[in-house]
Amino acid sequence: MFALKALLVNALVASSALAHFTLDYPTSRGFDDDNEPQYCGGFPSVASPRQPFPLGQGPIHIDSHHALATVVAFISTSSDPTSFDDFNKTSNGTSIPLASSIFQVKQGEACFNVDLGNLGVGLTNGSEVTLQVQYDGGDGNLYQCTDLILIEGYSVPSNETCTNDASLSGASSSSTASSGSGSSSAAATSAASSSAPSSSSSSSSGSSSGAQGMFSKNIVEMALMGVLAGIAGLALL
Repeated sequence: MFALKALLVNALVASSALAHFTLDYPTSRGFDDDNEPQYCGGFPSVASPRQPFPLGQGPIHIDSHHALATVVAFISTSSDPTSFDDFNKTSNGTSIPLASSIFQVKQGEACFNVDLGNLGVGLTNGSEVTLQVQYDGGDGNLYQCTDLILIEGYSVPSNETCTNDASLSGASSSSTASSGSGSSSAAATSAASSSAPSSSSSSSSGSSSGAQGMFSKNIVEMALMGVLAGIAGLALL
């Protein structure tokens, strides 16, 4: 009986641990499971050297550790972004559209394509950008960043291309999010800022107070079901 209880407890722990994702291509600044709810997943400094990435369409690869999660990508054109606010507008005040649609992925590896050169914010060959992926598996927003230099005509490695684009098959919104009475191309960034944990440093937590409800959280997680099943099993013992 005690052995069975131990197995059920271990199952509960394993289920609760399924709470993160990884950004696999382009390579993330770094990964720390405990700090993923923070700006850039707890890695606020630009990684050097920046990774080459297509000015046109290029792939993003992630590995989802939730049964179902909502994903969106957005960029900063600052050479040294320090907060979520830097992903809202360019240095001349131009609003930056989302780099992807808002879409859902299932557990496992997934990819989606972005076309940064067509965002209409003046990106050209040699432009430096930081791309941030926001991921919500139902227990809060998580973040990963990657620092890029855009190269016209750049070819990604053949094993990193994306032919099964999750943002097309699982899209739940257009790439321009709407907010209240008007359109806000930075709605995801505002939501990111408001949901990130506060700290004494505004540069690491962001200061926007945008819509908390960027994502409709009608997400049924298998991990949660596993937890409930485990609790029910313990109650029967």
